[in-house]
Amino acid sequence: MFYQIINVGQEAIGLVWEKTGGKLQIEAVYLPGKEKMAKRIVRDFPAINQTPRAISNGIDQLIADLYNGKKQKFNLALLNFSRVTDFSARVLKQTFKIPCGKAATYSGLAAKVGNLRAARAVGTALANNPFPIIVPCHRVVRADGSLGQFGGGTAMKKQLLEKEQVLFDAQGRVIQSLVQR
Repeated sequence: MFYQIINVGQEAIGLVWEKTGGKLQIEAVYLPGKEKMAKRIVRDFPAINQTPRAISNGIDQLIADLYNGKKQKFNLALLNFSRVTDFSARVLKQTFKIPCGKAATYSGLAAKVGNLRAARAVGTALANNPFPIIVPCHRVVRADGSLGQFGGGTAMKKQLLEKEQVLFDAQGRVIQSLVQR
């Protein structure tokens, strides 16, 4: 297992990946934070190779572009979902389908994964999303368009949505016409 620090302007995104049997798999993506990135990764993956190694096929640039709000195609098969529950995997795969520049609600995602009353469980699955940016959990908002929580903080969530040209009303809520239900 390897890691790479992807520099995006003044910020750093962490990427944990491995190649098994010739198949590339992304294990985790880390949002910028106050703690040193390599320290966070080694804490969570103690068996990781301690020397950073760049991932192949331009995937690092693709992740940087996604972080900068650029529309990009990403192969979902590159993500290793084996560390999450089946429910979480369904939520994350549905979240992956939210287009750049749009948002969805927690309750709308719950309905799409087959449980209308599971909005809080959807929130929990997204709070534990090992692939933020790639699986755009920042595009999921409350039913009234207010941001809700985000692993990188609400300021980062709003910043990511703004980079994708999502519009907000005077109360800081996502414009309702952009919210999928």
